[in-house]
Amino acid sequence: MPDRLPDRFLDTVTISNFALSGAFDLLVNRYGRSLRVTEQVRAELAAGRIRGYSELEVVEQALAAGSILPAEPMTMPENELFVEVLRILGPGEASCVALAGHRNGIVATDDRAARSACAGRSIPVTGTIGILKALCIDRTITAEEADAILARMVDAGFYSPVRRVSGLL
Repeated sequence: MPDRLPDRFLDTVTISNFALSGAFDLLVNRYGRSLRVTEQVRAELAAGRIRGYSELEVVEQALAAGSILPAEPMTMPENELFVEVLRILGPGEASCVALAGHRNGIVATDDRAARSACAGRSIPVTGTIGILKALCIDRTITAEEADAILARMVDAGFYSPVRRVSGLL
């Protein structure tokens, strides 16, 4: 494994999937301080907490503890890309694309339009299923554990294109 992982910019849905399923610690343990949370994603998570999703508080707790890091403010070129992709994406996804695109990072999103925006700009992208699969490949969790986590994510409202991670390994 390289000395330093590339920065990973997770959008609200991806972070929420792990937080709402009780598996947020897997993100922290795997990516730690390479995991970046943009201000726009933080605002969307705060809105979710206001709507009653108290499980999302683990993200702010991890930020406060320094286990994961807030993204640095956008530069002018990053802001220009943010405004450009904001025409087709929500603020959280757009901020992740803009920052990863200029900082050689990776976007974690399950949003089809955001994944397309990344592909068109040669920005590496993954998503909830890809992260679960990676956790299995590196033996952090078993395939059965990944399937159980995915089931909890689906129960919490995640629309998953697959029902079992074990079938992808």
